[in-house]
Amino acid sequence: MIDFKGKKIAVLGMARSGLAAADVLCRRGACVTLYDSKPEAELESALDWAAEHKITACPQTPIVAPCDLLVTSPGVPKNAQTLVDAAHRGIEIWGEIEAAYRIAKAPILAITGSNGKTTTTALLGEITRAGGFKTFVAGNIAAGEIALPLIIAADEALEGDVIVAEISSFQLEWTPSFKPKVAAILNITPDHMNRQTWDEYVASKWNIFAHLGHDDTAVLRSDIPSPFVARDEAFARNNPNRIYFDHEPAPEWIGRLQIPGAHNAENAMAAALMARSFGIDEKSIMEASLAFTGVVHRLEYVTSIGGAKYINNSMCTNNDAFARSLDAVSGPKIVLAGGVYKGGDKTEFVQAAIKSDIKRLIVFGRSGDELKEAVGKTGFSRVDRARTMSDAVKCAFKLAESGDTVILNPGCASFDEFNDFEHRGNEFKKQIFSLADR
Repeated sequence: MIDFKGKKIAVLGMARSGLAAADVLCRRGACVTLYDSKPEAELESALDWAAEHKITACPQTPIVAPCDLLVTSPGVPKNAQTLVDAAHRGIEIWGEIEAAYRIAKAPILAITGSNGKTTTTALLGEITRAGGFKTFVAGNIAAGEIALPLIIAADEALEGDVIVAEISSFQLEWTPSFKPKVAAILNITPDHMNRQTWDEYVASKWNIFAHLGHDDTAVLRSDIPSPFVARDEAFARNNPNRIYFDHEPAPEWIGRLQIPGAHNAENAMAAALMARSFGIDEKSIMEASLAFTGVVHRLEYVTSIGGAKYINNSMCTNNDAFARSLDAVSGPKIVLAGGVYKGGDKTEFVQAAIKSDIKRLIVFGRSGDELKEAVGKTGFSRVDRARTMSDAVKCAFKLAESGDTVILNPGCASFDEFNDFEHRGNEFKKQIFSLADR
């Protein structure tokens, strides 16, 4: 715990986590100033919020004023000039989750990984509730009504409560002491290569273990990539309890999950082992896991029309998620893929497309041409190019027959057409229902 009263704090970024940090720190007595490089026209609602809360806000300001601490949002790249200048001037820099950890009374169970974070976090939240804990599900998670910044959960949760947090690689870039009670890395596969190098990405994921001690637990796969420094510092020196979920025998009930796919069986194993290490009883773990039906935008069943099923998997934004999701869906598939490709080798995307039972691949968005070209080089010809996702949905609707599954499985980010993957998934569902009503 730290006393923020009277401290001058700069908060960088006026999106969800930045405004949450400003609100909590201001209420704890800090003198907060908000910064963002975006022009005023793009920050209208944030600037109105700041004025209402009597917090100074500085749009388009490249250098922060002298302060005791800078709290940065995950959307700000680590090499942003404002952060580089602040570090050069000796200003201490934290991420929002570091600030959250410094005020948290409740233990934090934290989950990261390239894929499966949201499902595992939501499931673990249900398990801890079944185990009798008042539970706050927070962090990077965005699943329907679940969208709570970690710093707000930390501010509200009491000692006897528990915080279950999804943590992204960007959030782990500035964590000088962040120390969950139980932490998990589900997997590490190429992602965000348009912002981080592979080594930076792997190292940031491993930061979730960096401060664990003898009384804490690390849950992970035995074969995930790991930088030597992180392995040495987090495991050899601090020596937390370690559980490798791919080495643990799966309980009988894993085969009866409602969430489909081998990847979700792994997610459930990780959640179960985290809960067990936190002291949750086996009955609560099993019952909550078997009752869990998944979260929105992750292999979400939308409807059936004319015998064809429609599935929204808008959260799929990288190659590994693209491949795993196709493996989870049986039968002939019409696949909608595209958006903004996040960099890296397209081999996994191509291999997943040609080996899966794809009746038709419809690519769309900014990266549609490069995806079509990459798949086409293999001789796979069942590819259509649509300009937008709306065009892709109309094309799929015309092609779909009884027994087919039409799945939005982008494998790409959403920022060419949409605000985020949720916006994309909601638009997909809206268009499906609109076509069904005709």
